[in-house]
Amino acid sequence: MSHQPVFSLTDADIWVATDADRPDLAAFCRDNPEYDVFLSGEVPDEAEWVEDFMTDLPPASFNWTATHKLIARRHQDQGKIAAIIDVTEDMIDKGVGHIGLFQVATALHGVGLAHRLYQGLEDWLASRGMDVLRLGVLEGNARGMSFWTRHGFLETRRRQGTAPTGKTHLSYVMYKPLKPLSLDAYRLRVPRDDPSSP
Repeated sequence: MSHQPVFSLTDADIWVATDADRPDLAAFCRDNPEYDVFLSGEVPDEAEWVEDFMTDLPPASFNWTATHKLIARRHQDQGKIAAIIDVTEDMIDKGVGHIGLFQVATALHGVGLAHRLYQGLEDWLASRGMDVLRLGVLEGNARGMSFWTRHGFLETRRRQGTAPTGKTHLSYVMYKPLKPLSLDAYRLRVPRDDPSSP
């Protein structure tokens, strides 16, 4: 675990994941398979899941500058990972923060942790120069869509994808400006998120 948290909430600290966290990440995978089953149709292999989380990077062609594999630990239960986040800075264009994964332990749904965690993440990314955030929400993930819409994310396009298992899925690509930015101006900065792009 790094010496200082990346940012802190009133009830949790957020850290950069290190190799020392791999056993706890495996436990998180084991205890919270729902999202991966929804995405791929299969219960994930713990070792593969941990390796993917720790090492998977966006394509170099997206010209990103930094990526962060983050874990949250609540003050009252330091031995367990409460949430995981995978976020990339300057994705496709300078100032675009991409949230590739934001998953809170199922047992902690409904207690407000996800909302506090997202707000802390947004504030931290803004402090690092990000002025717009983007992410994808899988079709059928009503809870996720409600969460991100409540936090001000707007749909910019829909994109078909395929999980490693071969299962296809539709993603709603969403964005949130952290300072005034029209949808047209955003699409000029991130052409990939324009519906007219392949």
